[in-house]
Amino acid sequence: MKKKWDYVVWAFIGLVILNFLVQKYDYKIDMTQNKRFTLSKASIKVVKNLDKPVQVLVFLKGDFPSYFQRLANETHNLLEDFKQENPLIDYAFINPLEKDEQYLKNLVNKGLQASQISLQKNGKIDQALIFPWAIIKQGEQEIVVPLLVDSYTQNIDNQIEKSIENLEYTFANGFNKIGQTKNKKIAILKGNGELDDLYIADFLKSLHQKYLLAPYTLDSVATNAKKTLLDLQNYDMAIVAKPTEKFDEQEKFVLDQYLMNGGRLLLLTDVVKAHKDTLMYQGKTYALNAELNLTDMLFSYGIRINPVLVKDLIAAPVVLKTGQIGNRPQLKQFPWFYSPLAQPNKQHPIGKNLEMILTDFVSPIQILKNKTRKTILLSSSPKTQLVGVPTEINFDEIGKKPDINQYNAGTQIFGVLLEGYFKSAYNHRVKPIKISHAKDSTTNGAMIVFSDGDIIKNQVDKNQPLPLGFDKWSKLKYDNKQFLRNAVDYLLDKSGVISLKNKIVKLNFLDDNKMIAELSFWQWLNLILPLLIISLGGLAFNYWRKKKYSRKFL
Repeated sequence: MKKKWDYVVWAFIGLVILNFLVQKYDYKIDMTQNKRFTLSKASIKVVKNLDKPVQVLVFLKGDFPSYFQRLANETHNLLEDFKQENPLIDYAFINPLEKDEQYLKNLVNKGLQASQISLQKNGKIDQALIFPWAIIKQGEQEIVVPLLVDSYTQNIDNQIEKSIENLEYTFANGFNKIGQTKNKKIAILKGNGELDDLYIADFLKSLHQKYLLAPYTLDSVATNAKKTLLDLQNYDMAIVAKPTEKFDEQEKFVLDQYLMNGGRLLLLTDVVKAHKDTLMYQGKTYALNAELNLTDMLFSYGIRINPVLVKDLIAAPVVLKTGQIGNRPQLKQFPWFYSPLAQPNKQHPIGKNLEMILTDFVSPIQILKNKTRKTILLSSSPKTQLVGVPTEINFDEIGKKPDINQYNAGTQIFGVLLEGYFKSAYNHRVKPIKISHAKDSTTNGAMIVFSDGDIIKNQVDKNQPLPLGFDKWSKLKYDNKQFLRNAVDYLLDKSGVISLKNKIVKLNFLDDNKMIAELSFWQWLNLILPLLIISLGGLAFNYWRKKKYSRKFL
């Protein structure tokens, strides 16, 4: 008997200790296949580096549909995990609609645009506003964080699922921005007819939030090539945005050695020049070989941009004047097959959760066999046609039904990531510049090449830059800016935060329409089924009891 009581005492003591440990240490086991509820090492590293208090304001509070409530719950759980890793993080959920009008105006001025949603209550549909945004604050510094992935091709369930997939990256990237000083430097190369600052202003503005930017010209190569190369190597990355003038051998050698010495390159180039402005004003333009003298360099790295144009049946519209009523011109949209809507590689962090990318007069990239690791980032639809140059391009074909049989060139490549081993374009060649220790190869190179310079070009209205990816004529918005931001972050990211974009979350959503239609059935089923189970259980028990004891009595 005493031994039995010993077991009880020890069991009681064990429960007390277990209860103490559970209260003191918050421990959980993630049983999901994709480790959905586990923070990545990159996120934990970023959060632990925060050495000052950080406040997160989340504007997902209020009466809204279940799918937005799910997004709010996932955001709450994620922020709680972040807080457990670093107590300096604090968060609050706010309903901005409960605030005054000036508070809402301040949110809008910070770029937090409200989304209009439909609420179904008692068979009635009401309209409501929601702010799917958050603000990360540290002292006077603020980072605006979008919580809802902007998508115009997916239904709301898929959009919420993609948004939840993106949450950890979104917040980790925000913490990374606010917790670090601007220590990465990007050179915006000039001197070879690159785009004026006005046409890349919106993209540069978005980069300026995280990186130090400076214009850099290669003109000094002619007078002091060695110093030009040494100065360029002080930058972590160089962006070449749509050059239109020929690169001489000295300039190419500087870029080549910059890459061989660990510099990152983002090259956006047109090997065929065709002027969209001339086309819009005159109705025609001529497409010619741009003759940039970059072919041999890119060939050495393992790619070739063919000097032809791609026409794609999946293309952006062009808006043309078709008539005039009084003083008002009549405008109409027509498909323009020289502006393919390119598909980003959604299996790679750069293109994850992004939609169509707007291109204009783009050429195909051919991948060659060498040791350099290549990843396709941007491509066309399979319904393409190749047009050789020189050629005349005019609006005469607009309105005509295309011959689908001619669009049989297959999927074309518009963007490639090159990583790893690079062989210098001047390996076993006479160097155009005499410098000591010129490198013939590197094993840690990285560059991204796009065969369209216009994907970085923003439109201009009244001499002011418009958001990159927004077409002022069709009023359509494309994902060019985020796509290029991801490309820059990928080339310069050493924290590994951008790899979080590959996190996959699979959610199961209820069908709201089916739920409303079958509401009465499920209500009655939930009411009657438990009573039926209890009744059947009682009858079975009475039958068993009667049968058992009637035998004993006999």
